[in-house]
Amino acid sequence: MNKNQQAFAVSAICLSIILAGAIIAYRPGAVEMDAGLPAGFRYPSGVGVSQGIPALYTSPTSTLVSEEATQKTISLTGAGTASATADEATIRMGVEVTKDSAAEAISDNAESMAEVIDALLLQGISEDDIQTTSYSVYPQYDWTEDGRVLLGYTVTNMVQVTVKDLDIVGDVIDAAGSAGANRMDGISFGLSDAKMQELKNTAYILALGDATDKAELIAETLGLTISGVQSVTENSYVPARTYVETAEMGGDMAMSRAPTPIISGDLSVSVNVHIVFLFQ
Repeated sequence: MNKNQQAFAVSAICLSIILAGAIIAYRPGAVEMDAGLPAGFRYPSGVGVSQGIPALYTSPTSTLVSEEATQKTISLTGAGTASATADEATIRMGVEVTKDSAAEAISDNAESMAEVIDALLLQGISEDDIQTTSYSVYPQYDWTEDGRVLLGYTVTNMVQVTVKDLDIVGDVIDAAGSAGANRMDGISFGLSDAKMQELKNTAYILALGDATDKAELIAETLGLTISGVQSVTENSYVPARTYVETAEMGGDMAMSRAPTPIISGDLSVSVNVHIVFLFQ
């Protein structure tokens, strides 16, 4: 290669280097490239965010988030409980019959159950408040040295009766027993939907008031000023619990002349809330 060729090759290499450097160093003009970009946007310098360089774009709302994160707060829990006397009762009763054949047991059970339902209706119980909860037919066996011996078939028909007048609960039980009901699986006292909602609302108001009273006491003691509420959440809600009394009704109970005494109790609804108060 002669000297002219060598000089041309060196010049070409130098020119390539200069051109490459110009391309790398090139920055678009603010007027051309910044149109439509958000305020605060800047172009990358070649070093990634993961290597310690701040984000390319800082949202104006980040300042607001930072301010919210540093707000002064007081977190408190309030409790409220509201009570009322039960205004309805649920009785689980039925008829159980055992006969030699399944057909005979089914027939006798149906007759007795019809008489029980008629007796309930005469007490002022609505048909809508009488619901069948279970019905079963099963054989009864005795085990001897010779093996299993069939004793007969048992038919059980159970209903759930809702009594909305607590003054007649005892009368309803007595009337059902006299009509042939020989199963009494229990009585539970509860609240109607309207009464339950009323108690729930009252309990919430008491819980909110309890938390607010605590916040005001703290603010007064420490010389603070409550400026608002950041959040309110429900910690727990405990619906009214019923008092349940189970009674065993024997075969001779239908002949009892003594009225059945029934005493209900108060039911309570409890609510706990968590409130975050803002203060200055």
